[in-house]
Amino acid sequence: MRIVSWNCSMAYGRKGHLVEALTPDVVVLQEVSKADIIGAQTPFGAWAGSNKHKGLGVLGMTPANYTMTEQASSALPWHLPFSVNGLNMIALWAHKLTQDQRYVRITHQIADTHSQYLGSGRGLILGDFNSNTVWDRGHPGRNHSMLVDKLEKLGLDSVFHRQEGCPQGEENIKTYFHRKNADHGHHIDYAFLSMTMDASIRVGEPTEWLKHSDHMPLILDIHQLPGSASSARGSRPTE
Repeated sequence: MRIVSWNCSMAYGRKGHLVEALTPDVVVLQEVSKADIIGAQTPFGAWAGSNKHKGLGVLGMTPANYTMTEQASSALPWHLPFSVNGLNMIALWAHKLTQDQRYVRITHQIADTHSQYLGSGRGLILGDFNSNTVWDRGHPGRNHSMLVDKLEKLGLDSVFHRQEGCPQGEENIKTYFHRKNADHGHHIDYAFLSMTMDASIRVGEPTEWLKHSDHMPLILDIHQLPGSASSARGSRPTE
């Protein structure tokens, strides 16, 4: 299964062909409009957000067994829990709700709320986390390093760090470039997957993607799926 996560920086209708060329089974999009998700002719779609022009969306591109496990909630934005062929996924855009509920702090709440779901041995949380260990001091008690430890206790680790063998905060490949400045990059997009599942990941090249967004896409290939359901059960976003 191939899953692509990309903060598309809006206007996905003009950029969708770039993602489709990656032949994904599932697409997770941050800063995407509700209309772009509702209007997509795909087997599955879901959207969450407070701004209809700029939210979190998921598209199931190929027939599969898709199930929304809960409705999107404004009390704990922006995440979408759903399953596909037995894989428990949470699509994430760690954003700011209040001064206290922001970025990695919200991700901690999401991980706590869905600990059993993610810790099932077939869990995945991926997307734009807007966090890195280099900013730990700005979030005492709920920082990125503590989130990594929390997810590890649930049996999940970052596929990129597993694959590259590098510590958190020392990534040599960046996923975000502030104001599209190629010299000002950070690694803030992640895919945390159950450690028992075999997977590989790559990050889009800035030379190809930077003109379209300040974020690079994550291309995650899961080589071992927890189930083999073949029936399709799609739905469309209602929020």
